[in-house]
Amino acid sequence: MKKQREEEIKHLGQLKEWISLNREFDIIDLFSILHPADIADLIDNLKEQEKIHLFSLLEVEKASDVITELSDISREQILDDISDKKLAEIIDEMDSDDAADVIAELPEDQAKAVLDEIEPEESEDFKELLKYEEDTAGGIMQAELVSVYSDATINNALSAVVQASDEIENVYNVFVVDSDEKLVGTIPLQKLITSGRTSPVIEAVDKAIPSVNVDVDQEEVARMFEKYDLVDLPVVDHAGRLLGRITVDDVVDVMEEETSEDIYRIAGLDEDDSIFNEPVQSVKKRLPWLYLNLLTALASALVIGFFENTIQMVIALAVFMPVVAAIGGNAGSQTLTLIVRGMALGEVTFENSKKALYNQITVGIVNGVAVGVVIGVIAYLWKGMPVLGLVLGLAMIINVFVGTLIGILVPLSLKWLKADPALGSHIFVTAFTDAFGFFSFLGLATIFLKLLT
Repeated sequence: MKKQREEEIKHLGQLKEWISLNREFDIIDLFSILHPADIADLIDNLKEQEKIHLFSLLEVEKASDVITELSDISREQILDDISDKKLAEIIDEMDSDDAADVIAELPEDQAKAVLDEIEPEESEDFKELLKYEEDTAGGIMQAELVSVYSDATINNALSAVVQASDEIENVYNVFVVDSDEKLVGTIPLQKLITSGRTSPVIEAVDKAIPSVNVDVDQEEVARMFEKYDLVDLPVVDHAGRLLGRITVDDVVDVMEEETSEDIYRIAGLDEDDSIFNEPVQSVKKRLPWLYLNLLTALASALVIGFFENTIQMVIALAVFMPVVAAIGGNAGSQTLTLIVRGMALGEVTFENSKKALYNQITVGIVNGVAVGVVIGVIAYLWKGMPVLGLVLGLAMIINVFVGTLIGILVPLSLKWLKADPALGSHIFVTAFTDAFGFFSFLGLATIFLKLLT
């Protein structure tokens, strides 16, 4: 990994030198030996005009591979500058799913102009893919596949694979359909090769390999790939007709996208936000969540203000207030992370949420007691006030328990409301544990005030 990183830095330094000297032929030679993903990494690290110029040096076939590997910012900058005719040539070389993704990013008038430049048959395929929601099986499938009818022979199927090899980069399975184009089953390539040439394909069909409906969410598609150890998956319509396939490389992208989306939303960020966005764009995306956070923080301030007299009488309380809130918030965040991840993977559902709730409540009680005893002893030894130690210990037990409880209830509630369970959930959990932590600690202190003074 270190050596690879050193090579990337070396190439980037060399590339910038050649750009300054306008040595285009050297740049073209370098690009000819690099993987498209490595070229994309280099372009991503350049200035906008340099990105556009260097991308224009790529051959159409390599440009079609590089454009899908670029960061969103770089791709947007290049798409804004490239001519419709050149873009049409690049898209014509791409897999249909990748081509549809690029077209979907274009303004409507530019998308129409690009589609007009492409062969009518392929243009219709792209338009068909664009009908599906981008986060569904239809949105990530590709139309390119190898299929044969159920009355074909193994030899027919092998011939179909050979004929498709120029257009389809990776063939993992051959799909078998009936006369109505309905999926009958799948034949793995290895089984196809080892079967008798004159045997009917129907005898080699594996009907245990699943298919997926075109409207299924892409997260469910990813779970199917993991569950069944798939390399590709046929996509069918509601009538069972074969429409396309999803390959494992697309699912890897889905997993990365869904993981990033959950991380962003837990923190109250838009999934389109980036450290390279224009400051104005980032401000617009983040400010509403900061305002929400401000409101929740004010709730904590109101709680503290309510117990202002108690704090004035026992100043030592102010020292330990952040501790109660922080530990409760951390306990909530731990549970929240587990629950959101479990929901994303399909492990946590409404059906088994009761068991998850009981388990986490047990964890919250045990952790609360363990932490509460320790902090209570510390408070007693530090301030020499046994009752302060008791109050702090009890408040810690309560807030860790409540934080754990809220950590599971918030995402479950969001899901019940048909919202993303990760959507700003960290903000809600932190707000509640802060406010309740202060309330429990200062409330107990008020009750025991006569003993403390």
